[in-house]
Amino acid sequence: MNQAMGPHSAEDYAAFIDRNVHKFLPKFSTYCANPASFHPGWNWAAFFFTFWWYLYRKMYLWAALCFVTMWLPYFNLIIWIGWGVAANSLYFRHANTKIAEAKAFYGSGYQVYLRDAGGVNTWVPWVALLISGGFFLLALLGFISMAFFAAAF
Repeated sequence: MNQAMGPHSAEDYAAFIDRNVHKFLPKFSTYCANPASFHPGWNWAAFFFTFWWYLYRKMYLWAALCFVTMWLPYFNLIIWIGWGVAANSLYFRHANTKIAEAKAFYGSGYQVYLRDAGGVNTWVPWVALLISGGFFLLALLGFISMAFFAAAF
């Protein structure tokens, strides 16, 4: 598995990606032919969970930008589609940057750092579930209270 995939080895990418390596490695291997260009694709998780996916994959700047752009009126669906199209390419660039930083800073022991710098934030799904559940409960309480007050008048 230590074959070269452009700027880094498949082993480097696998150590960085951690979860769902089988989904990302084939995409990354095609992206390595031209690593500097944008590679449009599709990521269902990034489309449905938008900035949560970027947080989950430790792409904090992109998560913040995604969160801000999701609140732009009239363009929400286009923005969601854009984040879904760009996700894999942005993740590939993020992985290349982090792997290069690890190699430069840690030298031969960089593989240990890759597992920490990459991978996923396991807390993100739980926080997303709590926040989404909270919004659902608030909406449900609002609906019940409106129905109660409408029936009273």
